[in-house]
Amino acid sequence: MHVGILPGEYVPTKEQALMVPYFGRKYASCYGLFIYIGIDEGYNEVYILGAKNNISVVKNELASVDDILHMDEGVYYVDVRAFDINISLPAQFHYMLLKKHYSDILKTVCNVKAQILI
Repeated sequence: MHVGILPGEYVPTKEQALMVPYFGRKYASCYGLFIYIGIDEGYNEVYILGAKNNISVVKNELASVDDILHMDEGVYYVDVRAFDINISLPAQFHYMLLKKHYSDILKTVCNVKAQILI
């Protein structure tokens, strides 16, 4: 949504959802790796990160790296664990989850964007 791949005004079509990198695919081999998605309208770089159930550990680690490197930019998170299922399913099922949770994800993205602008 925040890099323009998905619309913010309405639930995307299945075709739009499939344009999202890694949508509906397991990326366990990328666990712990940042995957670049794009740049938002505020020129912030946006990444995805597979964290499994260790999001609190990852948040602490990233905050520590931010402190060590004196970046003072902060790291912001949009939690999409609702899509992190442990079995491989066809993209259609992932799309059904997206439709079900889209308004919640949109609210979370808007809240994070508001934090960035403060």
